[in-house]
Amino acid sequence: MLEPLVARDEFKRRFEGDDVSREAWRSLAEEPLGRAIERYLQNDLVRGLVLTDGKIGVFTHPHDPSLVQNRCFLYHLIGNKTGEWKVPVGGMGAVARELEQAARKTGAEFLTNVDLRVVDVGGKKRTVQFDVDGTRQAVDARFLLVNFGRNVLAKFTGKPYQPDRTDEGSVFKMNMLLGRLPKLKTQKYPATDAWCGTFHSDEGYEQMNASYKQASQGRLPDRTPCEVYCHTLTDDSILAPELRQKGFHTMTLFGLDTPWSLFARDNATMRKQAEKKFLESINQWLEEPLEDCLAVARNGRRCIESKSPVDIEDALGMYRGNIFQNAPTFPFAETKEQAGTWGVETEFENVFLCGSSALRGGAVSGIPGHNAARKVLEIVQKTANAQPRTFKAAVEA
Repeated sequence: MLEPLVARDEFKRRFEGDDVSREAWRSLAEEPLGRAIERYLQNDLVRGLVLTDGKIGVFTHPHDPSLVQNRCFLYHLIGNKTGEWKVPVGGMGAVARELEQAARKTGAEFLTNVDLRVVDVGGKKRTVQFDVDGTRQAVDARFLLVNFGRNVLAKFTGKPYQPDRTDEGSVFKMNMLLGRLPKLKTQKYPATDAWCGTFHSDEGYEQMNASYKQASQGRLPDRTPCEVYCHTLTDDSILAPELRQKGFHTMTLFGLDTPWSLFARDNATMRKQAEKKFLESINQWLEEPLEDCLAVARNGRRCIESKSPVDIEDALGMYRGNIFQNAPTFPFAETKEQAGTWGVETEFENVFLCGSSALRGGAVSGIPGHNAARKVLEIVQKTANAQPRTFKAAVEA
């Protein structure tokens, strides 16, 4: 993941050592994930639990011939080489803050609330024009690192964008602030145990086969599969001290089988219907409705926010609300031209993708940023080797 892309055949040879490795390659890279799930797992609930890692954020099913479910599954399972996910203390904002502070120490300047106007990549230098505080400004640079998606880059450069059907996003996100944790109907586990991991609802294997089929027909599924995370049970530092003392918690619901196309015609109406359906899905397990546990803002409104793929595209420019910016890719070169590249290259000289739209992008791995930086350093090093010694020494310094 952190080296230039290897050709598919060479990558495959690395799995030819024993039967287990060859089976892993076949199950993950050559045939639909559903075959392995059905071959090795018998319980419908366990099958569904595994399949969710192949469906989060993308619209797919176990036997999708595109294998987008396989690619999505891989990105959810390679964490720490064991599939272990870790939560940064202080939330993702703490990670961004540390990166910002490190960059500022080396002289970087940050501008926020910037309105991008022009991206000119046709000259000797890359030029970006933008409005900030009502004033037009411009920056020229040797290298341009693009953190937005390929669709946005195409718009600013006047090039056609040709997405694949697998690039469509499929996510319904609900962010909630709770005054207290809801109690479950079952008395076996206390609320703090029930909500401390990932809470799955209506995500049985056959249930999700049915929900995918219904969503493909252009309607909300009868039973909407979803999962819930209560991040404050892992790290309560993301809440203000006074809210912690009062027992408040954050809760995030992630809904599946809600493709962009389902919301495109009437987003407001469909969003409202989807929110109701997902609350019903969770409430079937609760002793009290989740709505009764929501905190109330000063204006009297319940603290719940719902976002459809259309909302995500409108706010962030992600193509059809795809949280990966486009379909996840395999960690090897699919074409002869890709082999040996970093997977961040574009058709424009010295313009590189450093976000999720790069090959091997997606999730919150930081891999595309690392690879874009390595690409830039590679070019700088080659330039230094071709220049007089004084220039090379200056670059190394």
